[in-house]
Amino acid sequence: MLRRLTHYVVIAGLAAALVLGPLTVTLASGYHWARQPSQFSLQLGDNVDGVWDGMLQRAVADWNKGDTVTFQIVGGGTGPQECRPVTGRVEVCNWRYGTQEGWLGLARLYFDASGEHIEAVTVQMNDSFFDTNSEYNNDTARQHTMCHELGHAPGLDHISSSSCMNDSQYAVFNQLAPINKDFNQLERIYSHSDATTTVAGTQKKDKNENDRKKKGRSGKRDRKGRRDGRRDRHQHAGVERIHSEGSASETVTIETLPDGQTVVSFITWAQDPAS
Repeated sequence: MLRRLTHYVVIAGLAAALVLGPLTVTLASGYHWARQPSQFSLQLGDNVDGVWDGMLQRAVADWNKGDTVTFQIVGGGTGPQECRPVTGRVEVCNWRYGTQEGWLGLARLYFDASGEHIEAVTVQMNDSFFDTNSEYNNDTARQHTMCHELGHAPGLDHISSSSCMNDSQYAVFNQLAPINKDFNQLERIYSHSDATTTVAGTQKKDKNENDRKKKGRSGKRDRKGRRDGRRDRHQHAGVERIHSEGSASETVTIETLPDGQTVVSFITWAQDPAS
């Protein structure tokens, strides 16, 4: 009960501090960037420093072992403290964001005006908590968190496996890289073609036009299904969902910003000292 009450207070404080709208929570699955080719590259704005430079490079190398979505590190496009979104790419930041919230990493997915596709992502590493809590002040916890939050950028959710996408306490200290199951899921998410693109940079075209058209037709059915699911999710505004496995947890929220933009946030929490 104490752990759950703590999360209620923390989530409310975090949402207020970040000036976000009402919380709606769901298990995010199948969210994706708009693009035509089944294989594409996402630009990662490098706004990290210190030990995080090596962590980012290793995580990118691990994720690039798959060929559906690859990451390209480019110059940062925002300040690390604000970590604002840049359309068409992912901005990765580290900063002392505060210890009171008790979170390790935060990935925020910003959607286009239609609410259909991701158009920007920010990933934040909380130096305040890593540097002041001895249990997490190590390369292992940092590497897991970097890998985990980057995995959310193309649309992956947490899973119970040996992947860094597992958010359990054990995984934080032992599972530092993606696995084939993650790459297979990305292949499924991006097995269709979209009519438009929300991805920055020049992308390669599919070699087989007929295959592209077939993927486009299946993609329309997939998008319709996601639209229906999104309407259902928004009907549950104000409901908190906390995923727990072992001693760690991740909160998935949907917010609506003042300008009407939809934002899905993945917040990875550290273990409560009392648990």
